[in-house]
Amino acid sequence: MQENKTGADNSAASLSKIDRETAEKEFNTFCENNGIEYDMAAMNEDEADSFKDIKNRFVKACMAGRVEVDGRSIKYTISNFSPDGFKGNVVTINRPAGQSFSAMDDFKDNQGQKKTMAFCSAMTGKDVKYFSKIDIIDYRFFSDAATLFLSL
Repeated sequence: MQENKTGADNSAASLSKIDRETAEKEFNTFCENNGIEYDMAAMNEDEADSFKDIKNRFVKACMAGRVEVDGRSIKYTISNFSPDGFKGNVVTINRPAGQSFSAMDDFKDNQGQKKTMAFCSAMTGKDVKYFSKIDIIDYRFFSDAATLFLSL
């Protein structure tokens, strides 16, 4: 067994709680329930590459037990890589509405990440600053959810 030298409880590397096949079915069900195209054969090469990365991150988080698909929403458990006060929190990502899109209006075109954080904020009810404080593993999950909805 490899020694953990970071001191972080690496929930991403823990034993899988859900098998890959079930996790992929959860992803597909989420996409179907939200009208998100997930047939990579229908995508061009760039779209398929980006989509594959998003799907892989979703599946890994699901396998680790951090994702629960609840109809059209996702309950995501913040990983142990994020700081105290964040890790272990369960955040619900709801299907976006018009306010999610208008939340991005307060930022300039060259503030892409802030626009994404504003979109995530509107989908979750969390403050925009919340997303700048969590670990990259967690932020990428929220960013990926936003990307899936923005692709509709």
